[in-house]
Amino acid sequence: MSVCQAEAAAPDLRSGSLREVIQALPAAAADRAVLVLVLEAQGSTYRKPGAVLLRGGEAAVGWLSGGCLEAELDLVAAQVLAHDRARVHAFDTHGDDDLLFGSASGCRGAVTLLLLPVHGAHPLVAALQALGEALGMLELTLGEDGAGSARIDAQAWAWPASAPGGARQWTLRLPPPPRLLLLGVGPEAAPLIRHARALGWQVDAVEHRGRWRSHARDADRLVDAPPEAAWAQLDPARYRAAVVMSHHYGHDLVHLQHLQPSRIGYVGLLGPPARRDALLTALGAAASSLIPRLHAPVGLRLGGEGPAAIALGILAELQRHLTEPAA
Repeated sequence: MSVCQAEAAAPDLRSGSLREVIQALPAAAADRAVLVLVLEAQGSTYRKPGAVLLRGGEAAVGWLSGGCLEAELDLVAAQVLAHDRARVHAFDTHGDDDLLFGSASGCRGAVTLLLLPVHGAHPLVAALQALGEALGMLELTLGEDGAGSARIDAQAWAWPASAPGGARQWTLRLPPPPRLLLLGVGPEAAPLIRHARALGWQVDAVEHRGRWRSHARDADRLVDAPPEAAWAQLDPARYRAAVVMSHHYGHDLVHLQHLQPSRIGYVGLLGPPARRDALLTALGAAASSLIPRLHAPVGLRLGGEGPAAIALGILAELQRHLTEPAA
């Protein structure tokens, strides 16, 4: 029976975005887990270099495959945790033997992993937690013996080896979880926020109108202030994308005026083309630097109508943009 066909009880596997991994990291020095980092990948693989998973206890965060490799991964992670030793482990599904006796995935790929035992006070845990709030990339140097170092801008961490090993080293660069800013809230906001967070994005919202604030209750942060006052509390450098969606012409105009000098690479605007053109005319010459970044009407045209369909189109376009490499 292949690993994929094994009927042993599986741990509770959550979706495994970087955001979710960071949230599930051990909190105390006595709490222990295994960080799994994808170091190399060739051929057809589910995850690519830089992917991070977490294993520990009965819960697991992140998928390495469509389910075919997880049972073996969990066994290896349990050994790493039991012996408190880092380990480099490879899965190779290129050969025909894997179809008959291995994962049975047929994916014809290979992936190399570092499994690193960590606790709540481990430097790599601190580095990943810092990444959750950082603006820059996390640069990792990882050795096959478990030794490594991490850097984000002026912050640096290092940790010693936990296993015998050779001289092989890998370098990885991890961006922070993407951050989305919703400027104004309407009926589309609730499904948009819910599914954006499920995809691993951090979502902040600006809304002061009592009728709509509840639609942003699942946001990571709600700025409860009118547009001008809200911008005094916002740092545009934190966001990869912003969507202007208040359904209020005057509010949207203020938000676009503040977005114009920002470096936010994706600016979405909800509403029909005629409304967009009127807002751009009101912006005057300032609109010229905004237009190359502007997606208006926002979202892919997927069909359907109503808040859920509109949110889906926005999510699809955002996902395509936010998964492109940051400039």
